[in-house]
Amino acid sequence: QQSLPEKARISTQKVAMAMDAFVPPGCGLVRSRAVSPTACTAVRRSGADGPSRSRRVSRTVMMAGTPKVPYKAPGSQSYEFIDIYNRLYRDRILFINTDLDIEQANQMIAILLFLDQQDANAPVTIYFNCPGGETNAGLAIYDTMQSMKYPIHTLNLGLSAGMGAFLVGAGTKGKRMSLPNARFLMQAPIMQDPFRGPASDVALEVDEVLRQRKRVIQGFSKFTGRSEEQLKRDMDRDMYLTAYEARDYGLIDAILLPKDQGPSKQYVAGLGAPSAL
Repeated sequence: QQSLPEKARISTQKVAMAMDAFVPPGCGLVRSRAVSPTACTAVRRSGADGPSRSRRVSRTVMMAGTPKVPYKAPGSQSYEFIDIYNRLYRDRILFINTDLDIEQANQMIAILLFLDQQDANAPVTIYFNCPGGETNAGLAIYDTMQSMKYPIHTLNLGLSAGMGAFLVGAGTKGKRMSLPNARFLMQAPIMQDPFRGPASDVALEVDEVLRQRKRVIQGFSKFTGRSEEQLKRDMDRDMYLTAYEARDYGLIDAILLPKDQGPSKQYVAGLGAPSAL
């Protein structure tokens, strides 16, 4: 006669083997045989309340960290896994998807300089889904973009606010684009944090913010072809633009629309349904 711990150990092994049976080899999931007795009890009890039937044990796999994709370096005999952003820039594609700060700007500048050394003529594409960021960081990226010889394509995927909208407009004329449901937020620099100190220091800080505001308005004037006086009035408050409004305003040049090609010849009964023909 087996003891209770021995029965629990045998049941644990059986449940682990049943769960691994539903994980096909090569699918990217890690086969884990470490199943706690509590989990086994839960699995066994779940079938005791209803009719006996064959059921698949499902496991939820959570993605943690930056996604990684396989990459084979030129001349290499094997693949290695690198994060997806590094894989994109190897194809001359950059993706700005966080608030711009000094660290983010330094990384972008380093990549732009490297791509210029690699090929000074091949175009570079920068995708944006950027909620804004520091003005100094954005201007540093802008100055680097202007000094590059290759054309720079810019594309707003979702929201480009503040310096994000500024950098989208800073792309090569004729190559600045947006998706139809993307939005732009044009706004002038402001004092982000409460500034404390003597009145003379506060005055210096205000002068610096006004200088940055003037520089940003000059940049938008260059991108859009509109006068600085009009931009000062428009940007006195936050100015939201749809993709179509941004095109009419001169901030971008084109809107990318999906091409309607009709239903696929392989599928006739909906998404993922095999063809009956």
